[in-house]
Amino acid sequence: MPEDRLNKIARNWVRFTRWAIAPFCLGLLAGLLVILVQFFRELAHLIAEFPQMDRSNVILAVLKLVDLVFVANLLLMISNAGFERLVQRTPDLEHGSSDEGIVDFAVIKLRVVASISAIAAIELLETFVNIDQADKSDVLWQLAILLAFVLSGVLLAWMDRLHAVRD
Repeated sequence: MPEDRLNKIARNWVRFTRWAIAPFCLGLLAGLLVILVQFFRELAHLIAEFPQMDRSNVILAVLKLVDLVFVANLLLMISNAGFERLVQRTPDLEHGSSDEGIVDFAVIKLRVVASISAIAAIELLETFVNIDQADKSDVLWQLAILLAFVLSGVLLAWMDRLHAVRD
């Protein structure tokens, strides 16, 4: 009898601690609003300055918009995974219910790395558009960082594949 009570307390504690993720998710959604405002500021700047812009400045302005979209998607992906984890049903181990509906963090992990790699690639592309004004060591650092993200993504995907083969 005391063991059943201890199990019930432990289960309730686990359910309660899942709510600790809620402030983080709400903070990410607030960050999404900030990104949305910045997107429209950049868009308004692009529209207002378009007649005076040359080709490379138009490309840079559009790349900034794309960059903001990638960041917004990254925030949405992470906050949605957090909220899904928060509201999912807790598996009932006594009655054999499974972990159906649990977020596939392996997929999210790969999507996050891919998004970060895309953001780094956009930053590098922006630097290449103005290569004449860029510090060469900064370009090398940006390239090294991009390659590190890409390599990390490849290694994560490879480890997930090895793990799937083993199961």
